[in-house]
Amino acid sequence: MVEAYGSKMKTFKKLMTEASLWKFLYSKYKGEFYRGVSEKGTGVGLGALGAGVYLTWEERMAKVFAKHHGVGGEVKKFKIKRGLKMVDVQDKDYADVKKEMGLEPWEYSDTVGYATLLTRGLQKLKYDGVVSDKAVEGIVVFDKKNVTEVK
Repeated sequence: MVEAYGSKMKTFKKLMTEASLWKFLYSKYKGEFYRGVSEKGTGVGLGALGAGVYLTWEERMAKVFAKHHGVGGEVKKFKIKRGLKMVDVQDKDYADVKKEMGLEPWEYSDTVGYATLLTRGLQKLKYDGVVSDKAVEGIVVFDKKNVTEVK
């Protein structure tokens, strides 16, 4: 696909890099995403992208997380509030916060302290969450008030 602007041409790749992954996912899935939860409604608790509510656009991935909880684990659908400011894991701001923590962008720790520090650093930059292009990492929304279960 090539789009013309007068005599200038933009390639599909250029158009995609100008478009935000978050805007694309939100639009494609109408703001509705899946979460594998325990019978108590909790997630796995890894926190690789920060502290908050983890969701994915792939129902089958949410099923994997639901199975992790054993008997009583289930998949639920949630609507994310429109207009949130989300940072992509490929974004410079994300890399800079990780660097301040002494980590490379791809490194993480499975500790509460790591998730809390990452979240605080991104919130200082006014982000509401993080989005990854990998369905297994998915999306994290820091404040649960920005996520509503779809019944």
